Amino acid sequence: MKDMLIILAMFAAAIFALPLLHGTQADGAVTMQEPVFPAEVRIYMTGAEQTVAVSAEEYLEGCLAAQIPINYRPEALKAQACASATYALRLMKDLAGTGKLPDGADISDDSRLCQPYMPPSGREQAYGADYEKYRDNILAAVQYGLSHIMLNNGEPIYAVYHSVSAGCTCPSEYVWGRAIPYLRRAESPWDKDFINYECVNELRSEDIRLKLAEYDRGIEIPVDPARWFTELRTDENGYVISVNIGKNTFSGGDIWRILGLRSTAFSVSYIDNIFTFTTRGFGHGAGLSQYGADAMAGSGSTAEEILRHYYGTGIDLT
Repeated sequence: MKDMLIILAMFAAAIFALPLLHGTQADGAVTMQEPVFPAEVRIYMTGAEQTVAVSAEEYLEGCLAAQIPINYRPEALKAQACASATYALRLMKDLAGTGKLPDGADISDDSRLCQPYMPPSGREQAYGADYEKYRDNILAAVQYGLSHIMLNNGEPIYAVYHSVSAGCTCPSEYVWGRAIPYLRRAESPWDKDFINYECVNELRSEDIRLKLAEYDRGIEIPVDPARWFTELRTDENGYVISVNIGKNTFSGGDIWRILGLRSTAFSVSYIDNIFTFTTRGFGHGAGLSQYGADAMAGSGSTAEEILRHYYGTGIDLT
């Protein structure tokens, strides 16, 4: 199990760089046709700089391999497959005609825009013989995901997910600045048992200054780093609601993205040009907690029960 958690850490960074909610409203303002997962998915592979066409089954299998430890319990894998399929459908709708993808591509493996996908060669390298050991569970989850899509007002939801929460998931507005009805708080106390639940990350003030300038060339921040990261506001679970850097106010999600932190639940201290960030959990904290899903599955919860726990009972599950 520990080996799989290490593999999770390898891919989690990609999962957490989820895009902003792409400008379209998540409250039903955009009319969509009845969602049906396409039989073929055309993926733009950023590393190879080419678009490849794969079956829906192959696409979702590659998503699971890239997104969640494959030795997680079957019901947790099914819940993740449903989230991945739903999120992919939403992204395909949002990205169509925007010019953000090369012509002919439905989706990308770039986690800054879409969600990660691992081709067969990558699965062999990452998991070795263990992949065949757990592949039946993965394929069963794929079939579940392709036949179960989560909807809100008839549209696929932004079924975002993360590895480990801070003991409770966080509202979407902390991360993306927009309140989404199915991305609210959900208790996930099991997550505190994660092997690396709390971590410490040190960053030099000059590195932070460069990252802030890259984020916004016109940003004005105090010369003295000791005056950065003031008025830190957190909720009862430790998620950062807002923090000031000079005259600039950032959300926890902003700082998570800009600095590449492990979590949006963090505290920060400063001494001798070094900032120390103490994070809890792993990922942005909104939507499905994969670690929590596996714990729920271990207690007998079904995939549907897991999904309704993390996205709310108000979602429609086809």
